[in-house]
Amino acid sequence: MSKLNIIVATHGRFGEELVKSAEMIIGPTENIYNLSLLPEKSFEDFLQEAKELFEKIEGPTIGLVDLFGGTPSNVLTALTRHYDHKVLSGVNLPVLIDLYMKAMTLERIELETIIQEEFKVFNESMILTNERLEV
Repeated sequence: MSKLNIIVATHGRFGEELVKSAEMIIGPTENIYNLSLLPEKSFEDFLQEAKELFEKIEGPTIGLVDLFGGTPSNVLTALTRHYDHKVLSGVNLPVLIDLYMKAMTLERIELETIIQEEFKVFNESMILTNERLEV
């Protein structure tokens, strides 16, 4: 059975640092891959790097990107025509951790169900903490 692959594709090293932060909480990870769009990389360079990654991995895959409409989002979304994966924008630490924990514990990977659950995690992860303070 294939485990879920997670690709974190972001501008700069945000995704790399996000994965490091997640590992501080959940320990070492596997099947998480980073694609970092750095200033010296062209769109074509980033596209080629993404293609090479997709050629190496097998099984169900979800791409987490930082910004809808940005190069990481556009590249991963365009590649859905050639590779079978889903792409979610707005990656944050709660979503990454929740998705990874599901990926490691689920017997059966049903992408559509997982994606709907991640929308809930995303929406619940933003909290106005001032309202949670007891005065």
